[in-house]
Amino acid sequence: MRNAKSAGLLAVCLLSVPALGACAKSAAAPESDPPAVVETVPGSDVKTVQLTDDAAQAAGISTAPVTQASAPGQLRIPYSAVMYYLDGSTWTYQVQAKNTFRRVPIRVQSISGQVATLTAGPPVGSQVVTVGAPEVLGAELEISGEQ
Repeated sequence: MRNAKSAGLLAVCLLSVPALGACAKSAAAPESDPPAVVETVPGSDVKTVQLTDDAAQAAGISTAPVTQASAPGQLRIPYSAVMYYLDGSTWTYQVQAKNTFRRVPIRVQSISGQVATLTAGPPVGSQVVTVGAPEVLGAELEISGEQ
């Protein structure tokens, strides 16, 4: 059973996503390989989510690099890569390998237009998910899209 925070986060994310079920198999669909494999990183509560090529395409996954902001110690990512948790914490999905993602906490200093300036986050040059993060979250929480 999922905890209330996970369910609430999912509800918040799903409100803006018209077709989260794109990555989930239908109850009427024949048995096949799952659209995602979720694995816990040993020694932590962090998980990686690996989508099949079809699931990543259905989710419309797009990424962008983390860049250095003008001030030392600050990073920049597209605002679309910022995800909010119910408790106000922020995070993003960092690309680990092809179609493989890990949720990473970030600290947002400011938002200007479509750019978020961070004081903590993934390293410069790493890729973050800008489109499809709610679908990756659904896969991570093992939500079928029919719940």
